[in-house]
Amino acid sequence: MNCRFNLFIALVLALYLTTANSTSISIANNAYSNIVVAISPDVPNTWSEIILKNIQLMIRRASSVLYRATEKRAYFKDVRILVPESWSNIRANLSTWETYSEADVRVAPPRSTYGNTPYTVQSGGCGQPGEYIHLTPDYLRTATDPNTTATYGQPEKVFVHEWSHLRYGVFDEYGYQGDKKYPLFYKEPNDQEIQVNLCSDTPPIFTTKDLVTQGPCKIDPATGVYDNNCAYQLSPAFLPDSSLMSVHSLDSVVDFCKEDQALSHVFDAPNKHNAMCGGTSTWTVITLHPDFAMNNNPPNDVAFIEPNFQIVRSSGSRFVLVSDTSGSMNDYNRIVRLYESSRRWIKYDISDGSKLGMVQFANNARILSPIVEINGDASREALIARLPVTAVGGTCIGCGLQKALDLLRPGGPGGVILLLTDGEETDRPFINDVISDVIKSGARVVSIAFGRKAEDKIEDLATKTNGKSYFIDDNDSSQGLNDAFIGSLTYQPAVSADQIVVLLFQRQYQKVTETINENFSVDSTVGRNFIFRIDYTQKNYLRSFSLKSPSGTVYTQLVYDDVAKVAMFKLAEAEVGKWYFTLTVTSSTVDAAAVHVTSQTRSTTTAPITTECYVPDGNTSNNTDTSRVRILAKVMQGANPVVRAKVKARVEMPSGPAEVIELLDNGASADTTADDGIYSRYFVSATTQGRYTVECEIWSDGSAYVNVASFTKSNPRTKSATSRMTGSFTRMADGGSFKMAQSVSSSVDNYPPSRVTDLFVVDVQNNPETNVTIQFTAPGEDLDFGTASRYEIRYSPVFNDLRAVNFGSKTDNSTLVQQEHVLNGSLQPLESGSMQIISFVMKVEGSSSAAKTYYVALRALDRSGQAGTASNIVSAQLSPSGDGPASSLSTKAIIAIVVGSLLGCLLIAAIAYLIARKKYLSYDEAKTRP
Repeated sequence: MNCRFNLFIALVLALYLTTANSTSISIANNAYSNIVVAISPDVPNTWSEIILKNIQLMIRRASSVLYRATEKRAYFKDVRILVPESWSNIRANLSTWETYSEADVRVAPPRSTYGNTPYTVQSGGCGQPGEYIHLTPDYLRTATDPNTTATYGQPEKVFVHEWSHLRYGVFDEYGYQGDKKYPLFYKEPNDQEIQVNLCSDTPPIFTTKDLVTQGPCKIDPATGVYDNNCAYQLSPAFLPDSSLMSVHSLDSVVDFCKEDQALSHVFDAPNKHNAMCGGTSTWTVITLHPDFAMNNNPPNDVAFIEPNFQIVRSSGSRFVLVSDTSGSMNDYNRIVRLYESSRRWIKYDISDGSKLGMVQFANNARILSPIVEINGDASREALIARLPVTAVGGTCIGCGLQKALDLLRPGGPGGVILLLTDGEETDRPFINDVISDVIKSGARVVSIAFGRKAEDKIEDLATKTNGKSYFIDDNDSSQGLNDAFIGSLTYQPAVSADQIVVLLFQRQYQKVTETINENFSVDSTVGRNFIFRIDYTQKNYLRSFSLKSPSGTVYTQLVYDDVAKVAMFKLAEAEVGKWYFTLTVTSSTVDAAAVHVTSQTRSTTTAPITTECYVPDGNTSNNTDTSRVRILAKVMQGANPVVRAKVKARVEMPSGPAEVIELLDNGASADTTADDGIYSRYFVSATTQGRYTVECEIWSDGSAYVNVASFTKSNPRTKSATSRMTGSFTRMADGGSFKMAQSVSSSVDNYPPSRVTDLFVVDVQNNPETNVTIQFTAPGEDLDFGTASRYEIRYSPVFNDLRAVNFGSKTDNSTLVQQEHVLNGSLQPLESGSMQIISFVMKVEGSSSAAKTYYVALRALDRSGQAGTASNIVSAQLSPSGDGPASSLSTKAIIAIVVGSLLGCLLIAAIAYLIARKKYLSYDEAKTRP
């Protein structure tokens, strides 16, 4: 085992120890349980029976495929299929804890960029779990048809391929047509033969006769391999055993690529898995997963490996509000703020059909209300009347949790516990005494820390129950508390696109003594059931209000609910365009107001632009090198990504002013894939122990568009004629909170520059000397923030010289690019996120009459000398001195033309060229020719 392998094992193990996964999936005795497949309410029941039949067939067969591929370590045992409430023709049990928004597999209308191709949303790095597998109704209803299996492979292998993305955090081991980062073809080190970019235990059988052209297929002079017009088909004689992440569509493939000789991993192929995982095999990454690491779930002979299926239908969400009423809740008026926010939530936010119970705790706990169904104003007012209004005594959080479980238990597993507390535990049972019971119950905990002295174990409780965390600062208004209550509604049953409520604008105003002027946009996807709402602390704090529509109509009337301290203005349908509002308040140092603007889709046939904001790696972080805080925002219209939007995250700090960072969808550093609608950034300022609160703001001035063009899994193509412009829009999304378990010394440089993963060769000029132009996204001084100090660019004819373990070491025989070699650009880095282009002279030793491949890689260094990990390795094709770029379709075509020229017969040359070229016409072209 070499040092590269040891280094990677240490890195991945550390990563897994700190990475959270929001799924409820568990594994015991080699069997996976609690897998949730959820069907979107937007899927009609037209094909309900065949969809359900094929889901079960796919996973049943996949169980044996996974068992074989993991060498008897894992199979599928328990699968829940959540059907929409509208599928009344399907017999189903009532669901308990299953929800669409947290499902592992989601059946929904197609995402235009993928069509009916199954895919997995992966926003993390190597070894980090995916978010969910997406399957379309059309794919499922035809999954076993010959045409479908010819295109995608057998459905059981498709499922294991996507499961490996989802569960183990591995990536595709093949290239994509038109992708510079992960191309279809490459040249192996020290081999001038063009290879197909695949990982398999046997070399792909491929010759020029297997080319499928989509235009003038040529050799790219910069890379020495076929250009973007060239594709391939594999020979029928190609029958490898691996890899399921590469050629899973082949019947012969039953294994993952491994580090051993029998199923040898192709570490130098320029595919996404090698780029993301440093050339380590998929099997190695899989065996490092907690499911199998440290000898967990070792190989076992299991006689029966077919899963059990349960079909369930949503019965409405069950909530239990568990409120701290200890004496400290009187501080900072917390008990009053709790009452006001609880009242707003019950009266205006929680939907009819939901079920709610209430518990309060101090030295002990008592039930305020059993679980009752909310159905109309009378049921809401009855619950509001039982809300606690006084606070006295100690703090027994465990008591409150036990009472909540007592309420939930008769209805079966699951439910949501909203736990709000402001102090440390003083009375047993403590959280640690009851946490195992809470986990076994299947209930999710939404923890709300009220004030900075709140018990620090509540975030861990939320993480271990796949819940959420929120933090409420005592110096803020009730806005944060309102957001926390609304955030718990994530776990309500999914609704169809036309019922989604979209937050267009949200802002709180505190200690403001002047007129407030703001604006927001109503775009073409929304406008129905428009609500402008103001939450306030005192009615007389609001002196005047006006709202101006795009056409100039002014509205000044608000409807007040002074008990709930809410003022509202409603329209059945709002105009498209920019709206302006003016709010004048009185002078006050304690009062506050918060504005929310919401709406629903304008048309029942058009999905609205929706947003999510989240910290994917858990509610608690130690801020070590293996636990980096990432902030993500997802911007979509239906299943399609909205790209080129402006996205900023505002992070409230434990002390000092809030920090605002721009999130990027550029496929670099924290962002896994460019233009997929997931905007990401590392947050490097989380160095102080305490709680951090996140909120995202998304907008466009008209430059954003919905990407509906086809794109590869690595990188969507640029805007096409089929992309739809969004127009101007605004959105807001709450991201919850996370906690830093300990402070980090400010005198230590905690982070190096991030790794460059999108390096590629733009051009190679060989006359009279070799000039190479490369392009990449600039990393930062600290991960993807700031500006790095310098670049170290190296090149070599030996691939291994540039691998991360060798780069810049004593065993590295590569050549370092100096500033005097740079023709254009500079070794001085640009600001993080900038596109950087550098041209340099490549000094090639010796001479040769044959073309030769050189490899290029780089890394960035910061001011303290810390170096980022070496980038992905790219190849540059060096032609013999004096030669121009090759441009012919094939060798035969060149020979035909040259021979014709020598004979002096242009007609013969032209005919020979056409004959040679005809052999490489695409099959579609050939079929249309006589």
